[in-house]
Amino acid sequence: MSLKRCRTCGVLTLALSFGLLVSPPARAQTVDAQTVASAQSLYDQAVSEMDAGQFAPACPKLEEVTRLIPEGLGAKLTLAECYEKTGRLASAWAQYSLVETLAGRTGQAERLREAVAAAAVLKPRLAMLTVAVPAEVRAIAGLVIAWDGVTLGEEQWESALPVDAGAHRLVATAPGRRAWEEAVEVRGEGAPVIVEVKPLVVETVAPAAVEGRRGPEEAPSERAWQRPAALVALGVGVIGVGVGATLGGLAIARNGQSNEGHCNAENLCNQEGFALREQALALGNGSTVAMIAGGALLAGGAVLWFTAPARGKDKGAGELGRARVAVVPGGVLLQGRW
Repeated sequence: MSLKRCRTCGVLTLALSFGLLVSPPARAQTVDAQTVASAQSLYDQAVSEMDAGQFAPACPKLEEVTRLIPEGLGAKLTLAECYEKTGRLASAWAQYSLVETLAGRTGQAERLREAVAAAAVLKPRLAMLTVAVPAEVRAIAGLVIAWDGVTLGEEQWESALPVDAGAHRLVATAPGRRAWEEAVEVRGEGAPVIVEVKPLVVETVAPAAVEGRRGPEEAPSERAWQRPAALVALGVGVIGVGVGATLGGLAIARNGQSNEGHCNAENLCNQEGFALREQALALGNGSTVAMIAGGALLAGGAVLWFTAPARGKDKGAGELGRARVAVVPGGVLLQGRW
């Protein structure tokens, strides 16, 4: 029976083809009447479209029929013809080969002869793909190679595999490696296609993406500002103490001038003596403020300096100096051990 004759009579034989494969009890358990009716309706529509030369919409309907009734050999043969008409020769050959296997198991001689003949005619026209996997790539742990999203087992590497014409994509992946992929265009019938998988690049992590604590060797750079700040504080503190000392000296001088005939021992002063005493008091207050501020800056600067990380030394090179700074009347007391 030719393929065309099979297609036109398929409306009558689809449901019967299922009945030839299994016994009545098994049919009742696996496929219900609604499923058979749906499959028959889709099959009828697909056959009508194929008779009208509309193969593109017919193939998906036949695929659904074979999914609903996997044992339907007539639908598989019609699907193979549909694939062949749309240029999907490898898919058509695969369907014929499947029918050949199933028909041989179930003793359907006519289906078997039809499938064998059609597959033999198609085989020389098939485009054959060979995925070449060099030894260095094959040695990559966890290597996975996929053709159009379907994983190829290692047994399929380096073997000629029938593929449909058109655009395809070969992708190789592995843990810790960048995915490698290549677009493959298969043209012509019977043409060999060889694609070599290239080495997968080791995935690297950008420095900016690495999180974690900085190591001890990086600690000094975290407080690199400390010594410059200490120098500034010490410098301003020295100036403050100097200003305080100067103001204190002027206060003492004004007080001495008031005692030169302007104020007596009971601190009773004439107008000029009173003015000198007022100046001495103001200068003394300014001296106190300047000394305290300068002393505080000196103390802070000293603490910053002696607690700053040592330059060019690791943590075990020695202990940092320990210091104690205190403001005392007339100056700053600095005690420490280095």
